[in-house]
Amino acid sequence: MAKLRKKAKRQIFLILLFIIILIGFINLNPFSHSTQSNENPSKVEEKGKNSIKTYTAKLIATGDGLIHSPVYNAAYNKTTNTYDFSDMLTYTKEKIKDYDIKYYNQETVFDDSKTYGSYPRFNTPSAFGQNMIDIGFNLVSLATNHSLDFGVSSAKASAAWWEGKKDVLATGMASTEAKSNEHKIMNANGITYTMLSYTYGTNGLGLNDIKKEPFIVNLYKEPTESAINEEYKKKLKQDIAAVRDKVDVLIVAVHWGTEYKQTATEEQRNLAKFLAENDVDIVLGTHSHCIEPWEWIGDTVVFYSFGNFISNQMGAENPLIRKVGTVGMFATLDIVKTVDTEKNTKTIEIKNIGADLNYTYRYYNKDKGKNDYLVIPFSQMESKYLSNYESVYNEFSQVLKTYDNNITIEPLKS
Repeated sequence: MAKLRKKAKRQIFLILLFIIILIGFINLNPFSHSTQSNENPSKVEEKGKNSIKTYTAKLIATGDGLIHSPVYNAAYNKTTNTYDFSDMLTYTKEKIKDYDIKYYNQETVFDDSKTYGSYPRFNTPSAFGQNMIDIGFNLVSLATNHSLDFGVSSAKASAAWWEGKKDVLATGMASTEAKSNEHKIMNANGITYTMLSYTYGTNGLGLNDIKKEPFIVNLYKEPTESAINEEYKKKLKQDIAAVRDKVDVLIVAVHWGTEYKQTATEEQRNLAKFLAENDVDIVLGTHSHCIEPWEWIGDTVVFYSFGNFISNQMGAENPLIRKVGTVGMFATLDIVKTVDTEKNTKTIEIKNIGADLNYTYRYYNKDKGKNDYLVIPFSQMESKYLSNYESVYNEFSQVLKTYDNNITIEPLKS
């Protein structure tokens, strides 16, 4: 199933058309946001006498980079005093290579000037973020309940680290107010997009700091209140309005819901409806550390939670956490923009909704002499990684389909 959104005709086209006629640049297309440097010609289809152009971008999204100390200790090389997570990402690199927009949620902050930390207060080697960028991730949400685990200085340091990655759109935290007001617009094969990111709170940490400097981390509600009040709804509308007309596709990442609960809460569904009503195209949810369902709300596609991408939750004492915390997912979809310059119309279509489950495998690495980790898509799963993988696949696939069956989940490896 695909959903179609038509964009209204813009007065500025008439002005541009008048200018074009005057100056004689007949072939100029006033709708195209693409540039020669980042448009893939193979993904642009022209029809008729250049009056209709179709642009396609492929998106893949996954869940939480939840880096417990056993994970970063596994990446540590004592000889070089460095961290390298790349071997853990071998399957992931291959999985995402053919996509244009590649998203994950960075659950924890990076501040290499301080001692690293694990649950309940996390601080992660920035090498993890660099390794994720190196394999292709270019869209990252930073607003989580752990954003202030190491205080304001580390939150700002982490935001600044991401701000220095020019080919990556990382949102939800900022190092300065000026940076928070910059709306970075990305382009994938002639389709422009941006992302807004929010969290429900920060585990009660730094609330006074956030009141003084709200740019540190974006909140969608007052952390001490159970419901989203009108002041926050107004702020969300303002944020959306500031970028909506600047892009073809607007994505919102939201850290919400109840941990280890495999269904969306009433607040999640209400907020998703609110975002859909305000013309958001794609909603990417995280926080519960387990897979939750997906659904369409009008022409807005909503993934309530991807679960964990990588973590050490198989080491948890609680059997529920060990079960749901080790299985996450990759979601995939196509974004198609069709521009008709004769009719002065533009449509955005989101279609081909798909998924592949993933599993964090922990094993003893003889070469390293310690435990190690590997993220494995279920499309590449074998019994040596997870003995009951078939029943796990069936169970979590049903969770994902709870609200809508119309998603293609990649089959198990034959």
